[in-house]
Amino acid sequence: MYTKILVPLDGSSASESILSHVVALAQSCGAALYFLEVLEPLPPHAAVIEPQLLAEGASHRAEDVTHYVQEKAAEARAQGLAATALVRRGAVVETILHTANELGADLIAMASHGYRGLARVVYGSVAADVLHRATVPLLLLRIEAKN
Repeated sequence: MYTKILVPLDGSSASESILSHVVALAQSCGAALYFLEVLEPLPPHAAVIEPQLLAEGASHRAEDVTHYVQEKAAEARAQGLAATALVRRGAVVETILHTANELGADLIAMASHGYRGLARVVYGSVAADVLHRATVPLLLLRIEAKN
């Protein structure tokens, strides 16, 4: 059924709520898991920060994110699954879609924070954008927002 499942994460417990579902699915069909976190470009106003400080902060963030997805992949491997950790840079939605295409993923599995109303306007919805633009099936788990 599925052979490659892309699992975008953002480090939040809400995004991790999909993990038990994808692990069970991967175990049932022998799929490989690809855990992805996207490092977004810095906003234009970040240029006012001292370059040395900015570079150090970006480096620490990249290290933290890399460690995080490597940990999730190791947890999946401990359960007998093939799992890979990926960290990519770019706009979140575009990077998720590009990575899915690049890997030949046949499923994208992710959680939605479930924002509604003004919170959705303010925070946007990565899951909704992926849903509308993905060319492969999407397993979407809706999590109640804590507003």
